[in-house]
Amino acid sequence: MLLYENKKAKLLNILKIGINPFKKFVSTGEIKEELGLVKSRKSLLQHVVNIIKSEDNFILPIIGDVGIGKTHLFWTLKNTLYYYNSIYISLDTVYKKFFYNTYSEFIDAIGVEPLRYIINHLCDEWGALDKIYGFFHVADIEKVKKIAIQKLENKFEKDEKNALIDVINGIVTHQLDPFKKVEAEGWLLGELMNVRELSRLKLKYDLRKGQAAYIMLKLLIENSKLGSVLFIDDFEKIISIIKPKDNATEEEVFDPSWLYGQSQNPEEITSQKIFQKIIKLQSIKGLRLIITLKSDNSLEEIKKRFQELSKEKTIKFIEPIYIENFTENDIYDFYLNNMKHFLENLGLTKLAKAEFEYFPLNKQILRNLYSRSDGNPREFIKLLIKIFNDIIFSNDDIDTILGEYESEQL
Repeated sequence: MLLYENKKAKLLNILKIGINPFKKFVSTGEIKEELGLVKSRKSLLQHVVNIIKSEDNFILPIIGDVGIGKTHLFWTLKNTLYYYNSIYISLDTVYKKFFYNTYSEFIDAIGVEPLRYIINHLCDEWGALDKIYGFFHVADIEKVKKIAIQKLENKFEKDEKNALIDVINGIVTHQLDPFKKVEAEGWLLGELMNVRELSRLKLKYDLRKGQAAYIMLKLLIENSKLGSVLFIDDFEKIISIIKPKDNATEEEVFDPSWLYGQSQNPEEITSQKIFQKIIKLQSIKGLRLIITLKSDNSLEEIKKRFQELSKEKTIKFIEPIYIENFTENDIYDFYLNNMKHFLENLGLTKLAKAEFEYFPLNKQILRNLYSRSDGNPREFIKLLIKIFNDIIFSNDDIDTILGEYESEQL
């Protein structure tokens, strides 16, 4: 019994240092979340995995309220899909320079070595293994470029030819010109370059040029040994761009239609470009798209826009998946697993294995927090952060601090 009380005291002392076990939880895709899903969502995860493995070139909508855990689902999905390149982007941050920003995220996800492997494989297919003369391997760079253009030009639009030539030059230079390999790799990694640097590589643009970034994306995804999943969060943002403002009926000092026509304004044009770029992504063989939304109404509006702009191309939508709030059992599971994970990350494995029965909280407090949050994961976590901050920073004893949280009037 004394040992048990000593472990409880040790846990409280760790908290008093100022480390909140729940402060690390985020709602963005930039910081990895390692904690798995609660039990009620494991079947949902398996359903998504089954769709990814059995279907190809689709858009899968995932629908749920704010704070429901859509972004956390991405990290769990990424950890589960070992044989896929899983890329997270937020439409809110990539809608400008869409292809370039998406390409940058893709490169960050796959790493440099897979990039080198794919472009090496491409060059071999274009004849880089053929020798010009002699015993030593010396490739005919111009011949390799010519073969590459012949193989690829029918896979891209006519207005993309200049960008395609740039991409081929960048890849072939990286593989076959040892004196420019480092600079060419910087270009392939999406580094921004000035005119002098581009001139040395005999390139017109860096990958900020949308067409070049798209071509690189297509080549890398279609020639990767791994499948690719693009998880587009906050897809609702595209609707906020195209919806008229609440005061649209009021008289305006400046009417955008004077410059852009009756039906189009800058926001409408931006919206159309995003839809058209998503449609282009659909032409990349082997790419699966997952989008997150908040409602069925948003999904129907988005489907309608795709139908209007895709013309002869059919966009394949999978039946949406709905994420529900936590169940009461989920919150106990979530709390205990996170506390264990928290202590293990601090190197306190023995303490993590101790049976604390929800200490420093208890089941009644967790039940009250669940009721107050209506089972919304983000709201539940905010309440946990608050209660642990009280434990960390208050000078009162633990029983006094927790007393108000145990009351039914919480």
